[in-house]
Amino acid sequence: RILAPSYLYSTENNINIGTAYLHVLYHKYLSKVKDPQSRIYCAIAAYNTGATNVARAFIKKKNFNQAVKRINKMTSDEVYKTLVKRQPFRKTLRYVKKVSKKMEKYL
Repeated sequence: RILAPSYLYSTENNINIGTAYLHVLYHKYLSKVKDPQSRIYCAIAAYNTGATNVARAFIKKKNFNQAVKRINKMTSDEVYKTLVKRQPFRKTLRYVKKVSKKMEKYL
């Protein structure tokens, strides 16, 4: 269902929808990524740009099912470095760096 902008401008609603989206990304769309830390990095990037654009950082194609094969052969550090160096959108590179760094404060 499409949500009205006025619904999303409510802080509580926005947080609820954002956390629900992260949950769906992590537990459904990215569930084939075996390493939990790698999956977190991919979820952060996908939250900002979509899973198909995350795939482009790894295989230069918009196919996450193919990209996951490469991701699962990498360490979580290699996944992070790929996301912040090869992501096709600069906005997403900065977002992954910023959120990953800030996450340490909250966990």
